[in-house]
Amino acid sequence: MKYTLLILGLILGFGNAIHAQANLSVQGSIQNSSGIALADGKYSLTFRLYESETGGTAVWSETQPALDVAGGLYSATLGLISPLTASFDKPYYLGVTVNNSPELLPRARLSSSPYALSLIGQSNIFPSTGTVGVGTKSPDSGAQLHVKNSNGTGKVTVEGTDGAEIVFKKGSDTATISYDGDKINISNFNLVFDEGIKLPVNKSVRYNGDADWRLVDTDDFETGTEGWICHTRWDGTTTATFERFTPNTPFSKGWILRPTHGGAAVLKKELDLTGIPHTMVKVVFTYHFFDSWDYQNGVANEFAFGAFASQVNPYTAPGQSNGFFQIGWRKTAIGAMTAWLGNTGYTAFNPGTGDYNVRSSMVAQTSLDKFWIFFGSNLGEDSLNESFGISNIEIWVR
Repeated sequence: MKYTLLILGLILGFGNAIHAQANLSVQGSIQNSSGIALADGKYSLTFRLYESETGGTAVWSETQPALDVAGGLYSATLGLISPLTASFDKPYYLGVTVNNSPELLPRARLSSSPYALSLIGQSNIFPSTGTVGVGTKSPDSGAQLHVKNSNGTGKVTVEGTDGAEIVFKKGSDTATISYDGDKINISNFNLVFDEGIKLPVNKSVRYNGDADWRLVDTDDFETGTEGWICHTRWDGTTTATFERFTPNTPFSKGWILRPTHGGAAVLKKELDLTGIPHTMVKVVFTYHFFDSWDYQNGVANEFAFGAFASQVNPYTAPGQSNGFFQIGWRKTAIGAMTAWLGNTGYTAFNPGTGDYNVRSSMVAQTSLDKFWIFFGSNLGEDSLNESFGISNIEIWVR
């Protein structure tokens, strides 16, 4: 006898909360064309889900071997034997087979519960409000989408056959981050980095194809001498005295280092750029001329200099320069500079008779990781009569 299937009710729910296994509760009536119900008893019922009302291949199936049928009515929970693998993002049709008989016709279309409509809908828009959590039952209330992976790092994948793009909108303004399979492109962004940018080893910032200068170190001497030392001469290693003081002048930020040994004393520091990729180094500094630098016949015969060298004593014997000492900057004093050096320190800056300061830089083309920088002068008198100082040191590389 030919029987037909009538679905009385469907409930989509969740079983075991730990595994979030979806179950589908089904109630139906099996009767023949004359309305006579299937005889009471236990039957083997096979359930199949299809994407079409007729024909096609089942996307899921399971057999429940001993279901009670009374008055033609049965009740079953699908998904307990074979997990429901259908995505439920489209309409499905349920086919039922009793024992080994042909599948009952017609197949029953699964209807949506009112709550399921909020997931499928007709416009792909969630009509409800609140935060959506993926991988968490307690999403952050400050976000619309909270993705969490308890076993590792949270991850959101954006995929497209020709690349991927994230679009940001505010009113009529837009900005995008896109990936073309080769590189990431950022457009219409005003990027703000509150704590700077940290680059991996051997990586650099490029502007219009050129690697730009990047700041890697600063010495302002506010807490100490920061690795600087003082020698009596540029070509020796005999220690000389020097001081750190804060001036009363609007032209120097922070503190100044000044040799107190007098004469040709030199300030030196070994730079260590290990792990910082570079082919050029730029040293930016403020050089201070203190007191009376000598003039003869109206011409300055005392000068200031900055230099690079590969070792602390770049001159080991007459005619030799094993340390590759190279002057990077040189400047003579400007004007008849005079100032006062009292017993307790320097007087306030005076535009008419004050000390002189110059902000300048010197550049070396080198890929050495360790080398020395020097600042000095050819002064010949005691530091009470004439001297120099440095401040606000910046080390840039590219």
